[in-house]
Parts: sequence; structure tokens; C-alpha cells
Amino acid sequence: MATRATRFAYARILIVDDSPFDRRLIMEALRKAGFTNLFTADDGADAMQKTRDLHPDLVLLDLQMPNVDGFGYCERVRQDETIPKMPIIIQTSSEDRASRLRALSCGADDFLTKPLDMAELTLRLCVHVERYFMLRDMMNMCDYLKMEIDAVRRVRADIEHTLKPIPTGDFDNHFEVLEELALLSAVN
Repeated sequence: MATRATRFAYARILIVDDSPFDRRLIMEALRKAGFTNLFTADDGADAMQKTRDLHPDLVLLDLQMPNVDGFGYCERVRQDETIPKMPIIIQTSSEDRASRLRALSCGADDFLTKPLDMAELTLRLCVHVERYFMLRDMMNMCDYLKMEIDAVRRVRADIEHTLKPIPTGDFDNHFEVLEELALLSAVN
């Protein structure tokens, strides 16, 4: 378990819970598993600010909190187009179906029930962080390929603009066309 987590030791994980005891318990478990970039917030409002400042790779979020609860945080984060769509894992003592469905519809990616099984928590974090990193890498590659395609199109347009039209006279055979192309390319 720790070996897999150490592959993602650098992942920025934001732990959001109004209970100092729960935050400390989760942080210690994740440190033991190999995670090193751990941050905390004590409610949804604090989490929003830290999300903007830290750009976490994953958020572990409690639902019942003062000020802005977990539902409100999820809704705000998912509506804010400046915030990447990092995974949000809900951790709560509530087991009712309505809360689960509401959290998922607000933008949560996964759900864990308290008391947390730390081995399961670590494995789920690894799965979600790995998928997030792969998705981010694919999006970066797509952006890079778009830039390359645009560059090729610009070069192609420049070449087409500078080429002289080939006379379309009466050529008896293909060799005459090739000779004409060779002469034109020698001139340019």
C-alpha cells in the first residue's frame, strides 16, 4: 500500500474537515502511506480559498461543516471554470442515500463513510490521483498537438502562398510535368 502511495507522494491533497481530530488522524495516516504535500481546511469557505491558492490534485471533503458545507463547496468548485476538475472524495458519517446522491450530483467523484478505513482511503486516493494525472497529461498532450498542427498549417499556408502556379499547358506525358516542376523549384 505505501509503495503505491509513494508513486504519488508529491500530489497536493487538501483535507477539509471541521474536526481537528479527524484532520490530524487523516494527515497522519496519509503521511505514513507516503504522501507528503498535505494541506488542511476547516470548512468549505476556507477550502475554496485554499483550492484557488494551492491548486490541489485531490480534495478529501467532509459534508457537514459550518459556513460552507461540503455540498456548497462542490457546487462552487465545479461551477468555477478557473479551477481544474480535480477529484473530490467525500468522507462523512452520514450514510443516507439522499446525501450520497446529492453529493455526487454536486460534483463529488467518490464517497467514503466514517469511521474511515485508512487502507481503503489510501488506495482510493491513489486511484483518483493516478487517473487525474493521466487525464491532465492527456490534456497537455492534446494542447501540444494542437499547437503543432497549427504550426504545420501556418508553414503550409506560407509555402502555398510563395509557390508559383504550375502552367497547365498541354503536357503529353508525366515526364514533362516533372521537368517543369524541377525547373520551377530550381528558380525558387
